[in-house]
Amino acid sequence: MMEKPTFEGTFKGTFVWDGDHPTEFSEAPTLAAMVAAGSLPPVEERLPNAEDVMVVPVVDRIGDYGGTWRRAFTGPNDGQNADRLMMDMVLYYDLNGTDVIPNVAKDWDISDDGLTYTLYLREGMKWSDGVPFTSEDFVWHFENVIIDDEINPTRDGQIGWSGVQVDSMTAVDETTVTVHLRERKDGFLDSLANYTTGGWTLHGRIADGMYGPTHYLKTIHRKFADDKDAFDKRVADAGYENWITFFKDNASPLKSTDTPVVSPWKMTSPITAEIYEWERNPYYWAVDPAGNQLPYIDRISMTLTGDKEILNLKASAGEIDFQHRHIEMAKVPVFKENEERSNIDVQFWGSHGAVGIAINMSYGEGDVDYEVDEEVKKWLNNFEFRKALSLAVDRNKINEVMFLGQGDISQPIFSKGHPFYPGDDYAQKYTELDPEMSKQILDSIGLTDTDGDGIRNRTDGKGNLVFIMDYAAEYFVAYDVLAELIEEDLAKIGIKVALKPMDVSLFKERRDGNTGILMAGGLMSARWPNLLDRWYEHGSAYRTWYTGGRDVYSEDSVAAEPTDPSILRLGELADEAVKLRYADRKDIYVEGQQIFIDNLYGIGAVGNTPAFNGVIVKKKYFKNVPPQAPNESPLQNPGIARTVQFFIEGGKNDSE
Repeated sequence: MMEKPTFEGTFKGTFVWDGDHPTEFSEAPTLAAMVAAGSLPPVEERLPNAEDVMVVPVVDRIGDYGGTWRRAFTGPNDGQNADRLMMDMVLYYDLNGTDVIPNVAKDWDISDDGLTYTLYLREGMKWSDGVPFTSEDFVWHFENVIIDDEINPTRDGQIGWSGVQVDSMTAVDETTVTVHLRERKDGFLDSLANYTTGGWTLHGRIADGMYGPTHYLKTIHRKFADDKDAFDKRVADAGYENWITFFKDNASPLKSTDTPVVSPWKMTSPITAEIYEWERNPYYWAVDPAGNQLPYIDRISMTLTGDKEILNLKASAGEIDFQHRHIEMAKVPVFKENEERSNIDVQFWGSHGAVGIAINMSYGEGDVDYEVDEEVKKWLNNFEFRKALSLAVDRNKINEVMFLGQGDISQPIFSKGHPFYPGDDYAQKYTELDPEMSKQILDSIGLTDTDGDGIRNRTDGKGNLVFIMDYAAEYFVAYDVLAELIEEDLAKIGIKVALKPMDVSLFKERRDGNTGILMAGGLMSARWPNLLDRWYEHGSAYRTWYTGGRDVYSEDSVAAEPTDPSILRLGELADEAVKLRYADRKDIYVEGQQIFIDNLYGIGAVGNTPAFNGVIVKKKYFKNVPPQAPNESPLQNPGIARTVQFFIEGGKNDSE
């Protein structure tokens, strides 16, 4: 047999293959051994029909099979640690983060009226247990999970958090499914390619997503139980109070080893264990240009390290093969010192947005269950007060201390060079450090220090004015450092801040309950500017009102209708955005950023840093990693760099 080509040096910066389609296929040695033993069908029978196999270009060269990809995770709430590697969306973005290309579906059509999407599946594609993957997995899942009144009583046909209501799905044949929208929203195509509708790995655990393994889900769905009493006993014997929770846990690709997947790896040790593991899916439906079935890497093994300090120490010591999640920017000097000793490299994938102060513009609005501090509420809604805070923040110091000077002084916007960048004027607006001007502004609006203790006093005569500032401790970015630096800066102008650190679960609970006042953290979703549909920290009650009084993230959300015309305009822009493809939203997103910054609904400090999921520590033998890739949560990095073509040189890590 002729030696297969290596395809070295042929990567064109795209994961769309334009070369010859392989006609012969190979597989990992571990799978070949199983085929020889008769415990697994030949690779040709496991892959889709030859013409429907997806070909994934490789970044550097055809990879070596084998090895364990060592990572670390922080516990059962760290689901994204695996989600981001599994790349099982219906469609996916190319490496540029803009072009939508085939993935689970090999092609698609959109009707002239924009209401019907036809998805063409890969003939012969299979779930990880060898059962065919068909259009029924879309239609049944929609009809019996998404719009099931018990499982999803408030979803109203919305898939994920796409903002799109689906009226129905129809199976035209085994490999063709039509999706019928309630109203035209051209952004649905982008949703199919990012995490808003996601893949089975991300959305399966919350009874969501575009598709699911029908043959398996029927066995854990009460409606399909022949003997309802026996089913209820099964639920109770498993320790569940109701069948809905039983269904979600047993459907979860992160918790249940029984649930089939179409991702490149399948979970074999759950996220609730101390060692969280995934092993290659023998039925994965893609190959490299030489016809080798992907993925190259045998398994992913994550070690529980609840303390981020320990996780970063493991990375520094070379005990992790590739990790971006929970890697701290502040540790980069340590990583660099250990590059040769630990055989590691450090890479940066930058991101949009900025860290700074989120201001809850909806504080005290809606049916809240706490006593509203009307004095605090008054000042939060005063633009001059917000401007005074912005001029008091020493952004250069934050950049140096938190980001080693690698960031840009900026409001929360798309980075310079992005098509949606609103211009230098908006990037820098209200970012100059001028504490004396801050003091003058505060004096002019009547917020003064009446007792001479250096802290400005309440105007209702009840003593010092104090603002509580929430922040999530032990998160991706050192928000504790950010909060402390901001506290110091505001103290210099007489504004007292009481820091309130908490774990991320409590932070989100307070945020969704409209309880937070000021919050230190990230200010803009990497994929979207701060339109009203993304107002989590900036006014969760207004966001919940915008979504129709419900929130797919929290059942306890508070809703309130805004009266500020500029905030209402951000809602109108959100409506307009989802009707357009992502690439066509420039005017909308630029206007949205301008409104947000003109009104200082949040105060940006430093942006364009890799600190949030963009600092990568990897072993030198970990290959096919592009030097740059979009670091955006909706695109699920590093999956957008096609983790299936990552490989360990020689097929073993240095502990194997």
